[in-house]
Amino acid sequence: MGTKGFSPKNKDFKGVEYRKYIRLNVIFPVEFQFVNPETSGSISEIKQGFTRDVGKGGICLEVNNLEEGLEQVIKEGKAKLDIRLHIPLSMPETKAIAKIAWYEKVKSGYPNKYLIGLSFLQIDPKDSKRIYFHATRVILTPAIISILVFFLVSGLAYFYSTGFKSKLENRKLVEELNQLSTKKSELEKKITDLDSEREAVGCKIVMNEDKIVKYKNQIKDLEQLVGGAKAKDRLIAYLKEDKEKTKAVMKHVLYQRARFNRKMFNLGEENTYLKNRISKLSNQRVSVEDNLKDLLSSLKPIEEKNISGMYQWLKNHQSRRTGLVMSYEGDKNLEEWAFTYDQSLASQCFALMGDRQDAKEILDFYKYKAQKSEGSFANAYDAQTGSVIEYNVHSGPNVWLAIAIAQYTKKFKDEAYLSVAEDIAGWLIALQKRDKDFGIRGGPKFEWFGTEHNLDAYALFGMLYRITEEEKYLEAQARTFGWIKKNSFNRLESRMNRGKGDATIATDTFAWAIAAIGPKLLKESGMDPDQILDFAETNCMVTVDYIMQDGKKTKVSGFDFGKYEHLARGGIVSTEWTSQMVVSFRIMADYYKQNSDFNKAEYYNKKADFYLSEIEKMVISSPSRVGQGQGCLPYATQDDVDTGHGWRVAHGTKTGSTAGTAYTIFAKYNYNPLALE
Repeated sequence: MGTKGFSPKNKDFKGVEYRKYIRLNVIFPVEFQFVNPETSGSISEIKQGFTRDVGKGGICLEVNNLEEGLEQVIKEGKAKLDIRLHIPLSMPETKAIAKIAWYEKVKSGYPNKYLIGLSFLQIDPKDSKRIYFHATRVILTPAIISILVFFLVSGLAYFYSTGFKSKLENRKLVEELNQLSTKKSELEKKITDLDSEREAVGCKIVMNEDKIVKYKNQIKDLEQLVGGAKAKDRLIAYLKEDKEKTKAVMKHVLYQRARFNRKMFNLGEENTYLKNRISKLSNQRVSVEDNLKDLLSSLKPIEEKNISGMYQWLKNHQSRRTGLVMSYEGDKNLEEWAFTYDQSLASQCFALMGDRQDAKEILDFYKYKAQKSEGSFANAYDAQTGSVIEYNVHSGPNVWLAIAIAQYTKKFKDEAYLSVAEDIAGWLIALQKRDKDFGIRGGPKFEWFGTEHNLDAYALFGMLYRITEEEKYLEAQARTFGWIKKNSFNRLESRMNRGKGDATIATDTFAWAIAAIGPKLLKESGMDPDQILDFAETNCMVTVDYIMQDGKKTKVSGFDFGKYEHLARGGIVSTEWTSQMVVSFRIMADYYKQNSDFNKAEYYNKKADFYLSEIEKMVISSPSRVGQGQGCLPYATQDDVDTGHGWRVAHGTKTGSTAGTAYTIFAKYNYNPLALE
């Protein structure tokens, strides 16, 4: 609560002004700066808030996370505010000078929250009318829209009826995929179990045979003792005492020989049983393999149709106005959000499928329309208007956008967007040179260093060197690799840390280390890729209950965002991060195949097949009009849960995720986005 004389309880802010103006509850983004009332000089950095109420004579401003010094400025109430109001759909910003009429501290601690009543001192009368007009329009718009929606729904009803049959067919296709994928997963697991038991039985036989050899040798030694004892008995028969001792030795030796003979017989019987068991297991495996082959022959065309449907789902969610693809279909909090990282995945998916035009539309937005901040692109934009939604500028999404451009350039031999990728690379190199170890921080205004975006940058610099042959990219890549070896690899546990000085387990760092650096260089540098992936499976693989779209419960195995035992929510499977692991398993299989280690290659291919089948259990039929029943992937098996990395899973396990769907297509086609193939 504010000091006396400035709180809404102690100052009648709604007195004269309230009788003179109608106050409206409207939210606009506002940038403001505290200025000295005498010198007009700034006494704070530019801050950001949102309006609570709007009137012709003033506004109520909601502000989060004010420093202690600025809290004192508000309490004194003497400072003026230089404000900039950003009215939606209005090109110029509205400028004004205002004084503090009242304030209220509604939340203490971190983060804190203030409500500040402002009274305009200087404002262009046209701007004042424009604010008031827009706020009034916002209130009246729902009624007008309701009338329009009525006529629109009437038209769509006819359109929907014609597409209903298609939606039913698509849903039936998805259900069939779910059932067959579940059966395929069960058969694959059964084969793995049979192989494990068969191997264990084989080991037991070898151990028993070794024991038989050992006991035979002991019997041979005992027989020699028996012979010696008999000879001694004949030689010293006249010595009664020696004779009695010799008889005792012979009795013990004969007993031991009989005991070892019984053990040999029992082990022989056990080996006979185990050999029969191996024969039965082999026959069962052949039968299961035959069932799997039959299932795969039925599943393959259905998988192809569903992959085609998932790709069509991505295309359907691309805005024709901006070229951006909506990131989430069903989360009302993120409706129409287009994350820059997701645009990279969608662009690469379009390029992978040979769809050059749709890939170009995404890249056109970033080249010609996207608003930049702090020297590069924002984390998220509005898919329909192209305006900035999330103002943070992180290194990771920018690296991924440049990677998409590099993949497009290589695929279509078109350098139209290469300058955008090189601008991003130059921006990253400037960040890199600010650190003594040449690490790339999370962004211009962030002090943390993440393994993830440094791995991405390593891949990007290598791509740009291959395309341009400019040495500066090779040098930047070498600096990044040196930073990764020094700050990211955890040699004690043979795995990657989440970042510099941060040993948190993050599953994507394991998958992207394989994809970005490659098994060969990892091994040569003392970072064993087999141990990295084994650590990921041991600590991050989970099996959870998943409620399918038809309400049935099934078990799904996949990868969590980290070591789930550390979180109260229990395990969740991420479709995107599991697909990343599938891509890494394929990379390892190809590596061992090239080195003629076909057993290891088969081992990793089986893992990739299994986890891909598990993901396919989660395919759902899009319920939206835009989705038209096409198959797509939710982001995870649970809604709105903590990932353990500072952000939460989106809402919508029953609606689609661009990242989850696109990365599953990558996994299906064995496409590595972090390498120019």
